[in-house]
Order: sequence, then structure tokens, then C-alpha cells
Amino acid sequence: MTQQNGASMAPGNKLPPSIVIGNFKVMHRPEGLYQTTKARLAQQGFQLEETTHFLLARPADTDRVILVHRFLPTEVDNNLVDCLMQELPGLMTSDQAFGHAMIGVVNSIKPHDPVGAWGIFSLNTLQRFRDYLAENTLQYPQTTIGACATVYRRLFSLKIGAGLLDVGCACAFWPVLVAERDPDAYGSIVGVDNRLDAIHLSQHMAALIDKPYLRFLQLDLLSPQFVEELETFDTVTAIHILEHLPEEQLSLAFKHLLHVTRHRLIVAVPYEAEATRAYGHEQVFTREKLERWGKWCVESMRGAGQYWCEEVAGGLLVVDQFPS
Repeated sequence: MTQQNGASMAPGNKLPPSIVIGNFKVMHRPEGLYQTTKARLAQQGFQLEETTHFLLARPADTDRVILVHRFLPTEVDNNLVDCLMQELPGLMTSDQAFGHAMIGVVNSIKPHDPVGAWGIFSLNTLQRFRDYLAENTLQYPQTTIGACATVYRRLFSLKIGAGLLDVGCACAFWPVLVAERDPDAYGSIVGVDNRLDAIHLSQHMAALIDKPYLRFLQLDLLSPQFVEELETFDTVTAIHILEHLPEEQLSLAFKHLLHVTRHRLIVAVPYEAEATRAYGHEQVFTREKLERWGKWCVESMRGAGQYWCEEVAGGLLVVDQFPS
């Protein structure tokens, strides 16, 4: 949960409210307000640290960190992930800390309207994807958005049929991009996530771009309801979801994914030296591990299929089921 605390700059002239979440107190101080806030915190005796995008102030008697930023609304997108991870590695020690910082920064853009703030974040990120995917280039920037755009570009060439199920849809960028490029897929694009906040974000995104026919369901990949409530789809995608599961749950995850796949399953995973705890990763994938799970999938289909792996901003596993 978040709290909003106002701070007074001068009588009758209030600063934008701060967002208090977890151990962070996040302040959005654009343009001249940034230097004013920096000077005020220094005068109050705070220990200050400054990075490219952030100013940190640490009160002596608490674990709380004051996090000041000056992002303009047009600059708030999913590359915020890179800013937090690269500039504040000592604070991004868990997925909870990372999530608190991310939510705090985005919400601080519109402190009285968090839904509107995430709408800005979503539309900015979506536009970056549109721009990248419209480019005739083989190399996108080495950023979070650039890496995802690389995966999406390949997914467009691999997607088959009309029906798409995206498992772990998060903010729904991939389903939305498919809907924009493939208007004939009306009613056949579904996203699922086990987090209610992700479903709300996805539904809000679909409403913002006037795609009300996109369906988003709160379902856990590992639950019986996943296979009970979903039909089969020509293409099923699971983009950067399996690394969030412990190793012992992978067989059930693949079993459920194959159950809802009519023709093609596409799994995307990062290749990491070690699991990134700030992202909630539970295991590391390699090309060899993807190959083993590809073989497992074909064996579970009693040989009635095929698989292959690719290197696309990490690893891709493609599993095809042969028509019965």
C-alpha cells in the first residue's frame, strides 16, 4: 500500500505529494524543483548520493530512503527498469524492493491518480515498441525495451494461426501489438497472469487503445483452473515467465502450456550468469536446459511434435504439435 505525503515549499505553494511505499519515500521534483529539493535536503543534514536520474537521501535513524527523481511524464516507460538496476544496485536487493521503487516512481508522476500514471507508463512503452518494430534494423538498443522488441519481432514471424494465448501477460504489450497488427484476430487474443494488478493494467491498456475485445484473465499457470478454464490456441507464448518458477515446478508448467497449445508453443527466457533476485527469478536458463525441455515436450507428446531453440535476446524454445 502507498501513502501520499505533501511537503510545503513556501506558504501557499505546495510541492507535489510524495509516495511512501516500503522503505522508499519517492519524490517527483522536475526541472527547478529538483535543485530546490536537493538544497533543502542538504540543509537538513541528510547524507546525499546522486546518480544520473536519482537523488538519494538517507535519514540517520531509519532504513527509509528518500528517492528524488526528475523524469518528465514523456520519459516514464519500461526502461525505468534499467535506471533502477544500473544506478541503484545496492537498493534493488529483492523483487519486493525493486517493485516498491518501480511503483513509487511511476505513481509519483501523478500522485493523485495512480491509474493515470500507469496509463502514461504503458502508452509511452507501447509507443517505443511501435517505433522499434517499424524500423528496418537488426539491432535495437541494449535496453529493457530494446531486448523485448527483439523478442517481439521474432515472435511475429513465428506466430501461426488466429488464436493467441499469452501466459504471464504483465502489462499486455505483446497481446496489444498483435491486436494492432492483426485486426482479423478479433476475439481470439487472450492474456493471463496470476497477479490481479497485472490484469487491471492490461485491461486499462486495452481500453486506452480502444481494443475492448482483448480478454485478460487472472489464472495461475500451475493451477488446475488453468487447464480447466482455457480452450486451446493456435499459438501460446510464455515470455520471460518460467525463470520465475523453481526448477521442480517446470514439468507441471510445460504440461499445462502444452495442454492449451493447439499448434505452437513459444517460450522466451533470459540467459543469466545467476538468477536476478530483484526480478523475482528463481532459476537460470541455458541453451542446454532449453534443449532438454524441448526434448521433454516432444517425449510427453509421444513423439507427435518437434522443437527447436534460437538465440533471441536470450533463449527461445519453439515446440510444434503435429496435427492428430
